[in-house]
Amino acid sequence: MEVLLSSMLATFIIGLSFGAGACMFTCIPTLGVMLLAQDIGARETSLQTLRFNLGRMSAYALLTAVSGLIGASLVGLLEVSHANYIFAAMLLFSGVLLWRKGKVAGCSTGYKKQLRAGLFGIGFAMGLRPCVPLAGVMAASAATGSAAFGLLLGLSFGAGAIIIPQLVFGYGLGRAGSEIRSQLRGRQQQLARVGASVLAFVGIGVGMGWISL
Repeated sequence: MEVLLSSMLATFIIGLSFGAGACMFTCIPTLGVMLLAQDIGARETSLQTLRFNLGRMSAYALLTAVSGLIGASLVGLLEVSHANYIFAAMLLFSGVLLWRKGKVAGCSTGYKKQLRAGLFGIGFAMGLRPCVPLAGVMAASAATGSAAFGLLLGLSFGAGAIIIPQLVFGYGLGRAGSEIRSQLRGRQQQLARVGASVLAFVGIGVGMGWISL
């Protein structure tokens, strides 16, 4: 048990350092664009960020649990291009929703639920593309030979990885975004469509291999 707890602490710290660096910046053209393109308040911004981050955590937990179950890291077995296609498809799906909806406040509940699902899906698809720190956690999970231990390591890594992005995008952008939207009041539909276009461009770029996030 002591070894497991120390391993979880180590993976949490690794996740924290990863979340404060490369991970946070890769979220800007995806999560950041989606949040700024919607006419939502600070609370909804925080909730949408959390959905995205929970999608990432779910992917980390799945990869590490399966690595522990089979006793081998999935890094060598994953086809990165397939994960990129899933990621690109989720970006395009969310871009279409954002384009069609225009103003979130004036849209149906069904559209809102679809966008929330899209945020979770983008986070999940992003997490299926193992970075170097996650690859190390997957290798450690494989060494345990246990799906349960692998799951715990994945969750501790994910918990560390989402803290900084949740604060920056969920809280910081929620506060700053309200001010930005107040200055752009009346142009929300144009802003949403610009955001949708950015998502579509990034999605096509990821799918074609031109962009790596």
